[in-house]
Amino acid sequence: MDQDTVVSEQTEGGKRLIEALDVNGLDVRVAFWAKPTEEEKWFLYLASPFVDDKGPTEAYRFVHRVLRERPDLWIDPFEIRVIGLNDSLTEAALKVMKPRVPDSPFAVKNPMPYPGTRLGGATLGGVSIDGAYIYPLPQPGVSAQDGMESAR
Repeated sequence: MDQDTVVSEQTEGGKRLIEALDVNGLDVRVAFWAKPTEEEKWFLYLASPFVDDKGPTEAYRFVHRVLRERPDLWIDPFEIRVIGLNDSLTEAALKVMKPRVPDSPFAVKNPMPYPGTRLGGATLGGVSIDGAYIYPLPQPGVSAQDGMESAR
C-alpha cells in the first residue's frame, strides 16, 4: 500500500470503524487520517469525550474490542490514535470542518454528510503533516451510521 497518500481502502475502513464505534456507543466527534511529517505511515485519529472522561487506555481498549469484532476492516490497531476533545489536533480538525454558514433557524440540516476534506502538506493543530483526510462531521440528530449510510 502506498504510504504517501491515504488510499480508498483506508478511508472506507475508517468510515466503517466509525460506524461500528457509533453502534457500540462510542461518541466520536471528529475522525481523520493524518500522516505526521516525522512518521512513515498514516494514522487514524479518533477524537472522543470518552478519552477525556476515562483516559486513553480505556479508549484504546474500547476501540480495539470493536476492531477485533470487525476483522474485515483491515485496520492495524497500531494505526489508531485516540485523542481528547481539547487536543490541538481535534480543535484544528473541527475548525477545518466547521460549516462556513452561520447558524440560523432557517438553515436546512442535510442528513447526508458532505464528502470528507483532504489537506495537503501543512500543519494541523501545530503538528507538521504531509497530508490528512478528515471525515465529515456527524449531523445533529443523525447518528454517524444513519448519515454515512444515506451517503452510499
